[in-house]
Amino acid sequence: MTVCARGRTKKMLEKYGLRIKHKLQKKRTIDRPRIIGKADENERYDIVFSIMQGQQQTALLPVIAKVNAPIFVLVGNNLCAAETEREFHRLAGDDKTLLFGFQGTGGVREGNHTICVRMGASRLVVGGLHCEPTAHERAVIKTAFMGTKYGLVFMDDMEGWLYCHAAFILPIVYLSYKRGCNLRTATKQEVNAITAAAKEAYDLIAKAGIEIRPAGDEKYFDSKLKMTATNIALRIMAKTFIGDLAATDHCRNAVAEMEYIDREFMKLRDRVPGFKMPVWDRLRTAMPSWDEVHSIYDK
Repeated sequence: MTVCARGRTKKMLEKYGLRIKHKLQKKRTIDRPRIIGKADENERYDIVFSIMQGQQQTALLPVIAKVNAPIFVLVGNNLCAAETEREFHRLAGDDKTLLFGFQGTGGVREGNHTICVRMGASRLVVGGLHCEPTAHERAVIKTAFMGTKYGLVFMDDMEGWLYCHAAFILPIVYLSYKRGCNLRTATKQEVNAITAAAKEAYDLIAKAGIEIRPAGDEKYFDSKLKMTATNIALRIMAKTFIGDLAATDHCRNAVAEMEYIDREFMKLRDRVPGFKMPVWDRLRTAMPSWDEVHSIYDK
């Protein structure tokens, strides 16, 4: 495995290795992958995983597209997946495969290691914009994680999956900023509003002509049992360190990414003029303006 990193991250990886403290599992792991500052254009790689914030992926596409590899997986909150795919193929040609992915973990860098919160084995949801990876692509991805307990979920419409993920994430973001990135102070009613807002967002996604993913989740909000379980899980998250690592720490340290997700998601409202989202709008307008959020948390 080869890891490409720059600046302080590269120095830390070279000196200490990839050190992870797994919070829930109460263990530490250390890996020492090969570290490089940039990809060697004369070296061919089996597969490239680019893991960064969505708006950063777009900015670095000209660099990523030059890497000599047949398959690329952009991992992160990318709500411009369709535009990203078009630009990637313009830069890299049509003979390379572009997939999108999302890893379901949270964490924060602390000193020479990363604190990670995950439920069970780490998991990557991966697929094409509107198609599943081919058998060959799945085989290459599985080979990359051979010998690990890492979970792989192959998705047939990552554009829909990423929008549905944002539908749940953004209400948490709005509430986090409203509460000064301290969800422990949120009321039960505020936490319950997250699922109500997410339902409105799912309805918007479907109305805008985007697939609800995973398949079957269009009926998710019809189940009172699932809604009760989700609200309980969100309240537990909000009142524990899980909410810190999975939500508020990220909100505090990645304001530009949160604003990007909000801006791109809200463009769906333009596709469906007059669409009503009262709970969503209450949560969103209760947080400070993005300029204020930047002034508070940007370092």
